[in-house]
Amino acid sequence: MDIQVLSQERQPFFHTRCEEDNGGCSHLCLLSPREPFYTCACPTGVQLQDNGRTCKAGAEEVLLLARRTDLRRISLDTPDFTDIVLQVDDIRHAIAIDYDPLEGYVYWTDDEVRAIRRAYLDGSGAQTLVNTEINDPDGIAVDWVARNLYWTDTGTDRIEVTRLNGTSRKILVSEDLDEPRAIALHPVMGLMYWTDWGENPKIECANLDGQERRVLVNASLGWPNGLALDLQEGKLYWGDAKTDKIEVINVDGTKRRTLLEDKLPHIFGFTLLGDFIYWTDWQRRSIERVHKVKASRDVIIDQLPDLMGLKAVNVAKVVGTNPCADRNGGAATCASSRPTQPGVAAPSAWSC
Repeated sequence: MDIQVLSQERQPFFHTRCEEDNGGCSHLCLLSPREPFYTCACPTGVQLQDNGRTCKAGAEEVLLLARRTDLRRISLDTPDFTDIVLQVDDIRHAIAIDYDPLEGYVYWTDDEVRAIRRAYLDGSGAQTLVNTEINDPDGIAVDWVARNLYWTDTGTDRIEVTRLNGTSRKILVSEDLDEPRAIALHPVMGLMYWTDWGENPKIECANLDGQERRVLVNASLGWPNGLALDLQEGKLYWGDAKTDKIEVINVDGTKRRTLLEDKLPHIFGFTLLGDFIYWTDWQRRSIERVHKVKASRDVIIDQLPDLMGLKAVNVAKVVGTNPCADRNGGAATCASSRPTQPGVAAPSAWSC
């Protein structure tokens, strides 16, 4: 083996822009053979701002994925949909997932250890919130306004609620539930929606306190696994793993129509953010999305097994208020119900 020793005087010297204040880059300064001979770059999953030098604080629009034995954060701000595993230990069989944009916690259910847990987006602060009288917690939803946590359980056939820290647990619905799965909330209007894929499949609605329950859809359903609310447009979308369709209605149950019915062998996780509906498919082992108006479709991640629940969120955005947001309404657990303000009727488009 030949070894060459070069003195410092014989080392070539090159002056680069990255030497001076990191090239003006907030994070990475990477040399390039072409003018200006360097580029600014951001950490994995973080987008560069329009000035070409400064990175955003982090990915703002993300997909949170429950994948049986791990949780993942997928950036929607970058074209390669960067996939990062959250550093959380002892995940046995994660099913459903949701996010609280106020405190930054990810919430998920695990039906092997029969528990509901939470952790921060970086995986720190993991803790178990509920681990008694839990059988098959298939659906979970965060009321980010009133600071409550809702879930469905196909084993106990219940819909329950606690505070976000796991205290003040209460059963809301326990009758005429067969296989309750997905659950979605509209805290501002005080409403919750859920699916049931049992012998008589249906989609139902009730106030967030469990009152004024009503069936919205109970015909031409098979296994309605996924449910998502479009809060701005007043629409309710669902994915059915037996009819192989994505359908939509107004939130009052009117104007049902099919959005997509091609190559949807087994929808499970289902979520909406902005103009897109995202879902996981067990058979295709994919995460896909469809534009809610144009119905154009593309694949986010392909050939990834063990896909379960999915939640699309803007981690930097918090919207909405209701009476429970003010000192928890003066109660241990406050669940808003219509109307949301004394003496003010809820808009008819949002009555369930």
